[in-house]
Amino acid sequence: MSRDVAIVRIRGKFRPIEEVEQEDYLPLGNLNEVSAAIRAAFPSAEWSNPTWVVYVGPDFEIEIGLDDVESGNTIVMHVHGPGNAAPSLLRLTEANGWLAIDCSCGEFIDTADPSSEI
Repeated sequence: MSRDVAIVRIRGKFRPIEEVEQEDYLPLGNLNEVSAAIRAAFPSAEWSNPTWVVYVGPDFEIEIGLDDVESGNTIVMHVHGPGNAAPSLLRLTEANGWLAIDCSCGEFIDTADPSSEI
């Protein structure tokens, strides 16, 4: 099983994605800042280069692409395996004021009610 997640930052409080205007999307930080945040959340992750990292969880794997961090203000993640990666993803997003978008449904992952589908 494979799922895609995008990490973004928005102005204002958590709300449905359809209520977020284009100008509400904010930068995540520069590549060094975002890399430091990922290293803090996933200290055992393997870095193959400055913009590609793989974190292996108990029954899932998260591939993290940082190519669009500065140009697109987005982190792209590919989640593989049957396990629930939501707690790991939310550990990263909550610590940094970011939000995770479940690309399969086009909705933010609600930290109060995270889906086990991620």
